[in-house]
Amino acid sequence: MPSPRTRISVIGCGHVGTTCAYAILHTRLAREIVLISNTSEHVLGEAMDLQHAVPLGSPIKIFAGTYKEAAESDIVILTVGTPAKFSGSRLEMLAGNVVLVRSCVQKLMAEGFSGIIIVATSPVDVLTYIVQRESGLPHGQVLGSGTLVDSERLRQLLGEQLEVDPRSVHASIIGEHGDSSVAVWSAAQVAGLPLTQYPGAESLPTHEELLIAVRSAGPVVAYLKGNTCFAIASCVGRICEAILRDERSVLTVSTLMTGQYGLRDVALSTPCVVGRSGIESVIELHLSESEHQALEASAAILRRAYSNLPA
Repeated sequence: MPSPRTRISVIGCGHVGTTCAYAILHTRLAREIVLISNTSEHVLGEAMDLQHAVPLGSPIKIFAGTYKEAAESDIVILTVGTPAKFSGSRLEMLAGNVVLVRSCVQKLMAEGFSGIIIVATSPVDVLTYIVQRESGLPHGQVLGSGTLVDSERLRQLLGEQLEVDPRSVHASIIGEHGDSSVAVWSAAQVAGLPLTQYPGAESLPTHEELLIAVRSAGPVVAYLKGNTCFAIASCVGRICEAILRDERSVLTVSTLMTGQYGLRDVALSTPCVVGRSGIESVIELHLSESEHQALEASAAILRRAYSNLPA
């Protein structure tokens, strides 16, 4: 059970932010959820709507708040950003979103925040790196939702194709949450068997076809319904759960590389042990030569995106 003082704040109350709050509400882990947005009437309405669902669950206080109140949180989730447009790369959203994210982090840190920040704004990897630098928090206390959603999409696809529970599929997407993401086929397993040895695997689409399906899933959903929110909110809720329950669960999230895979000064996704302190440790997978080259290429794209930002 959560402590009486457990608080999670969500900065940015668009589709993703409010759905994250709803997902957290149903984990029954927090005692308070603070919503922050520049549109006061809208955020007040969202808080009221969510509060009306509380009598069906556990006692929790949900309210529109301030950065001072957010600074007293265990976890702050950043979903603030310009409306997503999936006509091109997620990296195209960087120029607009970096200004918003930097402003939010500066306001939050000015109030003395010392908890954990989860970044869910696109492009999540570059912004995770920026939040890490701007906040000055220890590495483990800043993480991005990263390719957790991509990895779950891959597990879902493989589960459907093989007619097995996706929870029995273990497969990771690493690198950028975007067009240069890398599927680690060499480590993919189903029920403890290497993917290639599982019955029916010979009938799967090619690796390239599966990776394209994963990469295009978000844009397709956004095209069909105008946004993506449920899958990413479930991922954010799952990260919060692992933190607040001190689970030490392995989740594929975005974090600053400090030598893993020979990479530094870039944030990208790899499996990490997530617990009460945030990222407790970073797991370096044993990649094939082609996977390692693809990851290096992904890191180079992310570094270039950051270096092209105005000072």
